[in-house]
Amino acid sequence: MTDSIVFSAWQGGDALRCLSRHGETHDSATFVMEADYPARFVYKPGQFVTVGVEIDGEKHVRAYSISSTPSRPETLAITIKRVEGGLVSNYLLDHFKPGDRIDISAPAGEFFLNTDAPPRKIVLLSSGSGITPMMSISRWLLDGGHDTLIHFIHSARSEQDIIFREELLELANRHRNFRLELFLSQSDRDIACYSGRLSADRLNALLPETGSCQVFLCGQQSYMDMIDTWRTDRNIGNDRFHKESFSPAAAESPIDSAEVFSLSIPKFGKTADIRAGESLLDAMEKEGLPIIGACRSGVCGSCKCKVTGGETVSSSTATLTPQEVADGYVLACSTHARGAVVVDL
Repeated sequence: MTDSIVFSAWQGGDALRCLSRHGETHDSATFVMEADYPARFVYKPGQFVTVGVEIDGEKHVRAYSISSTPSRPETLAITIKRVEGGLVSNYLLDHFKPGDRIDISAPAGEFFLNTDAPPRKIVLLSSGSGITPMMSISRWLLDGGHDTLIHFIHSARSEQDIIFREELLELANRHRNFRLELFLSQSDRDIACYSGRLSADRLNALLPETGSCQVFLCGQQSYMDMIDTWRTDRNIGNDRFHKESFSPAAAESPIDSAEVFSLSIPKFGKTADIRAGESLLDAMEKEGLPIIGACRSGVCGSCKCKVTGGETVSSSTATLTPQEVADGYVLACSTHARGAVVVDL
């Protein structure tokens, strides 16, 4: 009798080992990870993980969408693109290799496909590295043989900048329910594509009927803003519209204001200075406080904290409920002080 191997569900928190690394484009790569024990990765297609990396003796945490599919649960993959000022992304691309280990959190996020009731029609809109969760969704639907009509619309600079290019072309060729539309700013016409940027008019031509489809969106902020305006004009409600933004944090620019306020965190007995224009997250990280800044763009919710005193202004409340906002919760990466502030972690 042969003993069967028991695969337990991976809960996060354990370091994962890099099983393989695949170059996707000249500035992006996919890292396939596995656990040190028989494990299966359970998540929803579209979700993300947070990755912790020590650089020059300091721990940094960032969020990356999962590009693999839960229909193949033995491994988990993230796809990373090099970006200007991207400390963690660029470090991983320069140094992370098969055999290395890395801290990764359990999958999380509210941007995902409902696998209990897959839609009959789905529109996947992405630009640049925003393609990663769309691949997870597409792979899951096609692996399962679902008859969902997938309209995959992706924008990139050139053919050489299309992440997963060969797989996308193969999926379009092999599956009748996978319709691929590529928009390239620069095209050599080696593959079927549209020249120039995606616009509302072009979207209307491609999608004359959107009454029953689910729309998923991920990309740079300007791209997402254009799509958001388009979907409002087309009356696509929030129940059918899902968006994710992990735009890389830009390199920090100097804060010109000389105005300095007091930042108090009583739970940890800390009082520090915070300059006008400096985020709560940056100020608390300087003090070594246990706060996670994963996406650093106000969308993942990992840096949620509560302001119990003082006045602040926030540029994003994306993952907070109206009640949480009313109770004083903020996203530290997107919140700045307007005076002395007291924060509860």
